[in-house]
Amino acid sequence: MAAAAVIAGCSDEYLPGPDNGGDGSDVIKLAGEINQSSVTRVNDDGFADGDVMGVYIVDYNGNDPGTLLSSGNRGDNVRHTFNEAAYRWDSAYDLFWKDKHTRIDVYGYYPIGKPENVNAYSFTVQSDQSKLYDDGTMGNYESSDFLWGKVGGVEPTANVIRLPLSHRMANARVTLIEGEGFGEGEWTATKKQVLVANTIQNSVIDLSTGTVTPSGEPGSPIIPSKTGDEWRAIVVPQTIGAATTLFSITIDGLPYKFSKQEDFTYVAGKMNNFGIKVDKKTPKGDYTLTLISESITPWENDLVSHDATSREYVVVESTPGGLRDAITAAGKDYTKLKNLKITGKINQQDFYFMRDSMEMLQSLNLKETIVSGQAGSRSFNINQEVKEEIGNIPDNAFNEKASLVRIILPDNLVALGDCAFRDCINLSCAIIIPEGVKYIGASAFLWCNSLTGTLSLPSTLEYIGGGGAVDIGGAFDGCHFSCELQLPSGLKYIGHHAFSDNSGYYGNLKLPEKLEFLGDFAFAGARNITGDLEIPQGVTIIRQGSFQNTGFNGNLKLHDGITSIQQLAFQGTPLKGELNLPKSLTSIGISTFDGCDFSGTLVIPSDITSIGDKAFAYNWRLMGILEFPEGLQSIGAGAFAHCRSIEGLVFPESLENIRYEASYFEDGGAFE
Repeated sequence: MAAAAVIAGCSDEYLPGPDNGGDGSDVIKLAGEINQSSVTRVNDDGFADGDVMGVYIVDYNGNDPGTLLSSGNRGDNVRHTFNEAAYRWDSAYDLFWKDKHTRIDVYGYYPIGKPENVNAYSFTVQSDQSKLYDDGTMGNYESSDFLWGKVGGVEPTANVIRLPLSHRMANARVTLIEGEGFGEGEWTATKKQVLVANTIQNSVIDLSTGTVTPSGEPGSPIIPSKTGDEWRAIVVPQTIGAATTLFSITIDGLPYKFSKQEDFTYVAGKMNNFGIKVDKKTPKGDYTLTLISESITPWENDLVSHDATSREYVVVESTPGGLRDAITAAGKDYTKLKNLKITGKINQQDFYFMRDSMEMLQSLNLKETIVSGQAGSRSFNINQEVKEEIGNIPDNAFNEKASLVRIILPDNLVALGDCAFRDCINLSCAIIIPEGVKYIGASAFLWCNSLTGTLSLPSTLEYIGGGGAVDIGGAFDGCHFSCELQLPSGLKYIGHHAFSDNSGYYGNLKLPEKLEFLGDFAFAGARNITGDLEIPQGVTIIRQGSFQNTGFNGNLKLHDGITSIQQLAFQGTPLKGELNLPKSLTSIGISTFDGCDFSGTLVIPSDITSIGDKAFAYNWRLMGILEFPEGLQSIGAGAFAHCRSIEGLVFPESLENIRYEASYFEDGGAFE
């Protein structure tokens, strides 16, 4: 009997594998990709044959994520090797789902190592990063670059799980630019060297979050990797003090030091760019170095990784309305062109030409392009003059462009028009919205269900559109991003369905203080966003389904200026603690708090006139005596159903209706 009990237990917990009668559909299958901009080359995922990443897989405990441990997880630092010929990641051994219901968190990092402590993994960047890839041995630049990624709350599936990895170190990029005083060919012949000085090269990494912390003292200068007049070095994220040398630069044997008068921070996951002009002052070789550009930008693909060659972009320079002619003049057939980089200017006509006539276009690089078009003509709840403006990608620019796989957006972008990339079903790159963008239109990326990497929003963003019509929806509705969702502090408007139908967002979402409008079902279905939720002062109506079936499991903070909480607003969200309803609240919609987990005494505000069906259903921890205010006219069917800890009820004379609904939906009595 004991043996039978053990066997029965195993059959409930584990699914049959291929070795014991299964078909292999229960094997956990992964694919890795690097979130970076492919600016000069077109990379499928950034990895090359033989690359190895380490993977940890952690089971959920019911509805709660498990804790990543150094050992004892479902998968512990499992080697996954990229097989370029088969275009897949081969696991060192098969990992199986626990059962048909248990979700998992997947953590990955590259290059693989031997972490003794997953919360304090020691990692060192190399001092000589000029050593290149050699006969299968990774170059020092690449071995210094630490990548990390997480996919949270993955449901059991037979499909491949995409694991987007992001750069967690910083990148120092110095470009020396020819100035005045050089004769013809002299600049090219001049010997130049850049060293990155005064950086701490040891670090400790928390593999549960990807956070990199410098450890120890600064080491010897880093010798960067060099391509042409560009030097790149991998640097541990850290702050260098004011007036401390950042770079030692040698021009034709003469040393120079470059520093800043204020503290400088190498930002994790970003390229820290410096353009330094070199002027030759005398025939003997005295030089003046001048900083002419400085920026922090998304990470661009590295020119030396794996010593690899990749498919090149076809580069054309266009004038507004002249893209077709520019491609033809370059001797290319636009109907067969797959990888295109545009410099110069393009307008709305050019966008529609690419959409309708470039049937095989897969990769488009607009980083250096000045764009113009009409943006926002279909948006709801916004007043703006519709006209073609510089910096706009127009409405419907690539609407239903199924061939498009990769896009690099322009540096000068201001607005992404409505339906700009709607239903681009094969668009699968990381989406990095550049700094300067203020407006993202309704349906901008609606139904782009192959988008599984990181969504990066700029600090300048003010408006994210959304709509309720059949053919127009939320800006990112139906995308499958997997990242911590971070909203810019200046964001004022989040439209209907803006981020709905995406369970890949994780972390604790903080709504911006300047937010004024939060649309219907804005975050509905974001099951892995957890923690507390605070509604900003500018939001006075919480619209229907805004947070339906999200994962918020902390406290809910509602300010007293909120006048209405509409139906389904928090339905199925496991919010805990005391529920303090706003003093100005006048109505509570159908199933507003249905299935939450509030506790403590519930106080009904004095201005409430209606409480919808199932408004507080299944909040069995709510307690005390409910005193309903004068002016309350109706209490919906099942409004307090299964709130079994409520001790008493006090009704007002104004109450006209306590509903009971013995219908198909089985709402039942208000207090059943």
